[in-house]
Amino acid sequence: MKTKIPAATIGLLSQILPNHYTHNGLNSLFQTASAPANIPEGSKPSKVTTWMRAINAECPDPLTVLGALLEDFMEKELLPYGLDPKNDEERARKLKEDQEKILQTLAKDGLSYARGGHVTKGGTFPTLSLQENVSKRGLAAVDLEIKRALENVESDPGAAAHNAGSVLEASFKVYLDHYGIEYKHNSDMPTLWQKVVEHIGIRPKELENKNLKKIASGLYSIVEGTMNLRNPEAHGKSESEFKQGTLHPRHARLAIHAAHTVSAYILELLEERKL
Repeated sequence: MKTKIPAATIGLLSQILPNHYTHNGLNSLFQTASAPANIPEGSKPSKVTTWMRAINAECPDPLTVLGALLEDFMEKELLPYGLDPKNDEERARKLKEDQEKILQTLAKDGLSYARGGHVTKGGTFPTLSLQENVSKRGLAAVDLEIKRALENVESDPGAAAHNAGSVLEASFKVYLDHYGIEYKHNSDMPTLWQKVVEHIGIRPKELENKNLKKIASGLYSIVEGTMNLRNPEAHGKSESEFKQGTLHPRHARLAIHAAHTVSAYILELLEERKL
């Protein structure tokens, strides 16, 4: 069953988008996002409302279209005109305020927005933290795997879990490359993780604080669990085993959040190697 764009989000966007786009701008925005082809008549607020309702009615995955719609607006950064600094500040303040309103409204309905035009169920704080670090460092390989994971959550949870593992692997390689630690490029994830662990020094048995021991052990469990989801057994399975191994979107989100938490931590340590 497809997840529709909530009424509250439709209502808010019908107020916000008309303040930032012309009629032609709205037409281009919706058409680029693969909304239904027919352009609604009427005022800009009416156009946005009618078009978004049509997305819910006609599109197989309304949240994907919503994500594409929001990408331009949520990642917009206003360049100052230079003629009136106060006006520039007010425009930037209004944009930031409207972006925050959208995030808050999505959150109330259990949705969240992530960079790259992805609207998904559940929170994305680990993803947002990771994306900020990835963007700051220009880590294209990690960014690509993040986007793939988010794109597949609803349509192919198994692929999303696989991509979560790829995010971890790419992050490990970034860390090892940064510190000049040699590794074979065909190394499996446990081997890469072990090299990262040895360099950071987060072996549970070597930590004195019992609570840090538990957290460090949790990191190991996340890596192992993600690896196993990424590389399921190749041999045939019984019907019961197949059902037990079937992933749902909620499972993919769990794997993604866990993997992104570890990746964000690892990349933060490019500047400081301390637990």
